[in-house]
Amino acid sequence: MSNDTKIVKGRTIIIYTAIITPVLLFLALIFMGGGHGTNFFSRLFFPIPMGIAEMNDEITDSTIYLAIIQTPIYGLLLFIFRNYKWKIVVFFILLIHLVSWIITMNLLS
Repeated sequence: MSNDTKIVKGRTIIIYTAIITPVLLFLALIFMGGGHGTNFFSRLFFPIPMGIAEMNDEITDSTIYLAIIQTPIYGLLLFIFRNYKWKIVVFFILLIHLVSWIITMNLLS
């Protein structure tokens, strides 16, 4: 029974990340304001794709695709490592995200 519960929790994680992704993309797009807004939220939500976009001086199709799959990849990692200590996995995901955000905000601006 507990094994089935873990599978449901893993599927729930993937479903939640699939729902969260369009919401974050929409918020980032709204705050960017068609080029007249701020990139802060797009850098906060999607630091790796925005870092790549900063290095290329433009947002390309590949960075958009990477932003679309970034959050579901986080969910997939949580799903894959659900039998391990999930707090450690969450910590490393947050650490990678935070370090990427700091690099994007400071070094690439």
